[in-house]
Amino acid sequence: MVEHDKQLEGDWGAAQVAQASADLAASAVQNVAFGQLGTGPKGDGKANLDLLLDVEIPISVEVGRTQMSLDEVLRLVPGSVIALDKKAEEPVDLRVNGKLVARGEVVLVDDTYGLRITQIVDAQGRIESLR
Repeated sequence: MVEHDKQLEGDWGAAQVAQASADLAASAVQNVAFGQLGTGPKGDGKANLDLLLDVEIPISVEVGRTQMSLDEVLRLVPGSVIALDKKAEEPVDLRVNGKLVARGEVVLVDDTYGLRITQIVDAQGRIESLR
């Protein structure tokens, strides 16, 4: 009989703990009211932009693309020619942080390559380039 009373006391204790936990959880939950999001004080956008102006980001010029198997890559030697998906007269792509932002033509500037930008890609074009 003593074992039976201990078992009931243990079960009752667990039930009481469960009820207390549920009561605590219900009383601790409160709705949160968020204020309206606005544009903020004027001038904040420029100050935030000024913080980013000296951040360096990768810029690359993409002449063309191709796909090769690993075996083909391992067989490359000096003098190998890789066919790309663009014709010589097509503009090359200027990518900023991997995203297409402009197109242009390759030029020589004091014995180094340069890029003359001929087209800035609009927002819709940038979205299309992500697909």
